[in-house]
Formats: sequence, structure tokens, C-alpha cells
Amino acid sequence: MSCSTQTNEPARCALLLPILAMAAVGVAEVSEVMLAKSKLQSYVDAAAIQGAGEFGVDQSSATAERVRLAADGMAAPLRLRWTITSSATVDTAARTVTVLQTGHRASFFRNMLPPGGWTIEAKATAIRTARKPLCVLGSQDSVGLGAPVAVGLSDNSAITANDCLVQSNANLAAGAATALWAGEVRASGSATGPVRPVPVTDAPTMADPFAKMRIDVPLVCDDVLTLNIGSGTTYLNPGVHCGELTLLGMTTIVLRPGEHYFVGPILNLLGQSTITGTDVVLIFKGLLSAQVIGMAKLEIEGRKSGPYAGFALITDRSYFGDFGISTNNARKIVGTIYLPNASLTVSGYGNRIADQSPWTVVVARSIRTFGSANLMINANYTSSAVPVPSGVGPAKDQPVRLSQ
Repeated sequence: MSCSTQTNEPARCALLLPILAMAAVGVAEVSEVMLAKSKLQSYVDAAAIQGAGEFGVDQSSATAERVRLAADGMAAPLRLRWTITSSATVDTAARTVTVLQTGHRASFFRNMLPPGGWTIEAKATAIRTARKPLCVLGSQDSVGLGAPVAVGLSDNSAITANDCLVQSNANLAAGAATALWAGEVRASGSATGPVRPVPVTDAPTMADPFAKMRIDVPLVCDDVLTLNIGSGTTYLNPGVHCGELTLLGMTTIVLRPGEHYFVGPILNLLGQSTITGTDVVLIFKGLLSAQVIGMAKLEIEGRKSGPYAGFALITDRSYFGDFGISTNNARKIVGTIYLPNASLTVSGYGNRIADQSPWTVVVARSIRTFGSANLMINANYTSSAVPVPSGVGPAKDQPVRLSQ
């Protein structure tokens, strides 16, 4: 627009120019307010996620205060023009941390537009799932009165999983003389007994991370196994091994790299017999019972590639029994033990299971320990050439997320 010297034009310009100037100032001010609100939202988002990450360590008001101070610190640049108020709350039942920030400052024309000045608000709620990597999952997911125990410790036994998460989708029960030490412990039902750290109870169930994985066993047998008694070493190529697998005495079976399917009703490792293999997975079908007992040795490093990469031992979905380990020579099982509908039962006296493995993961319908056995779950995922399957191990899913 331009103003001429014609009659009344100067007067019109004198009236319009202040209006246009006010409009320009108003647009700039609204833009600044929207930018401030966007920044405030980013502060509360970050603070809520930080607080949810601390949830398993400290669920007290101290965590809420730390989160509030963190949000306040982030908002420092806005305080040149705004008065900022921050608050934070922790909901232990919902496992959430909520952060709220409000900002206020004077508006144009002495708080006339808008009346009382500008007020902005931002809110974020983050929910915590699992901070530590999942390494033990009792997937049986019935809760409530009379619910089963998906992770149970009896006698003087122990589960040691110091750097990872132990999750029971039902109740968790540890006898008075047992010990369950983990990086984190959660139960969808109740949790009783000497458990460290303090378990989170009434937690959401965790879906079987391998529920959609196909467990296909070829129909044609490559060989038929018979009862092995005495001594001697047998080298097995990957393939389908049919028949009852019972080893006695000092018999040794060395598995060459690949997928080994064992189709038969019984797995018995007795005496001082041995099954060992590197870059292998053992897949069992048609089982009626499975046990590794006495001085028998089970030493397995899981598959490094292929459809079962990261797995060491699998039972097919038709097996609902127990896979029992009571030997003192099952100290190296590198990879994932996956028993989708079966139970892992660890027993014995003074024996350590999997303690010499860089990492081990157990996903089973239930996990039970007896005697004075110690199921030791390491989590040194980067120190092994066996890859960790998706869904377990280190940071496979976000430990915390914004819920609103």
C-alpha cells in the first residue's frame, strides 16, 4: 500500500499504519509463543522418558523431584521471557512418570491481547516397560487366584541374572532358602521370597518373542540313532536324526555345524556321556521325556546363521513336558533355549548351569529350579559370535515410551 497526497490520503494512512504495525507485532508474538510451546513440549517429553528410565531403581518421590529439576533445567533458556513452573508425578501402579510445565508472560498492550497475558502448557507421560534386556521369560500367562507359577525356585537353588530381566507372566515364587538375583524382576501376578531387586508385580505380560517363528522338522530321517553304551566318539552331520537318543558311559557325540533335528520319544544323557557342538542348534520333535543328568556333559554354542541363528536348543510346539538338566557339566550353553510349551527344570546339588557362557537366554512355559542348582544367565552379548535373536537380549524394544 502507498499513501498519496490526494485529499484524505494522509489521514487514512495515519490510521492504517498503526493497525498494520500492531498486526505485524501480533503475528510475530504468536509465532514466538508457538515456538515456546513447542520447546516446552520437547522438555517435558525428554524429562518424562528420563524419569521412566529411572523407575525400576527408585519409585519414590525422589525420582519425581529429580525429573522436575531436570525439566526445570531444560527450560532455563525460556526464562529470559517466561515464568516457568514444572511438576512431576510417579504412578507406581501404572509404571508411568508424568511431567507438566506451564509458562506465563505478559502480552502485547499491557496484557490486553490476550487478557492477562500468555499462558502455555505442555504435558508428557512416559511408561516404562523393561529397562534391562530380557533374558529369562516364563511365558505361561495365567494370573489371579490359584494362578500357576511361571518362575519358581525351591530348596536352596538360585537363579542369577545380574545384568538382565527375569519376567514371569504368572506368579513368581522363590522359597525362603533360595535366591533370585537379577538386573530386574517382573511378575504379572504376585512375587514372593528372596528376590533382588524388589520385583515389580502386576506387570503386563510379555508376549512370547518367538511365537511366530516356524519350527519345521523335515519328514525324512537321515539316520537312526540307537542306544549308545560304553565309550567312543561319533560325529554327526546336520540333518534329521530319528530314534531314541540315550547315551551312557563315556560316549561322545560331536555335532557338526548346522541344524540337528532329533525325532524320537526320549533324550537321555547319562553317566559321563557328552553332546557337544559349535554353530549348532538342537531341535527336538516327538519327545515324551528329556533329561541330562549325572556327570553327562552338554556343551553347545548356538547357530550363527540361518533361520535359527541365535538358538541353541528348541523343542517343537507339541511338547508339553519338562526338559530336565541336573548335571554339573552343562556350563556352556551359548544362545537361546526355547521351549514354547515345555518347562525347563534345573536341579542338582552345587551345580552351575550355563555359567561359562558369554550369554544365554531362556524362554519357556515355566522355569523351575530345585536342590542347590544355580541357573546362571550371563548377558555379555557382544563377546560371542552367536547373534542374539530379535525380541530378547540388548535393547530389542524401547525400554520406555511416551504414552501421551
